[in-house]
Amino acid sequence: MVNKDILPVHSYNEVKEKIGNGRPTVLSFGMSHCYSCLAMSRVFYEIVQEHPELQLYSIDSQKDRIISRDIYRLKEMPAQIFLDEKGEELFRHTGAYKKPVVEVILRKYGFTL
Repeated sequence: MVNKDILPVHSYNEVKEKIGNGRPTVLSFGMSHCYSCLAMSRVFYEIVQEHPELQLYSIDSQKDRIISRDIYRLKEMPAQIFLDEKGEELFRHTGAYKKPVVEVILRKYGFTL
């Protein structure tokens, strides 16, 4: 059964070419069996419904273990990495956020108005 209220999961290989393409990007790392990761995915799903222009991608950190561990140095899930239009990291967070907090972060870093 596919949960339609969460972000679709992408492999990092599908996403990496979009990082630094002139648009800011959010990478949301999580695991399919993690309650907080699923909660975060639901929040991001709602945000993408309101802001379809956002480059916001869910990545399974188990399937892309080397990327999450060695490239982004993540140790806990869920984790969100906010990248600017050049692909430079602006901000990162570990844990789940409520939607209003994510909206403030997106505004603060220029992802939304």
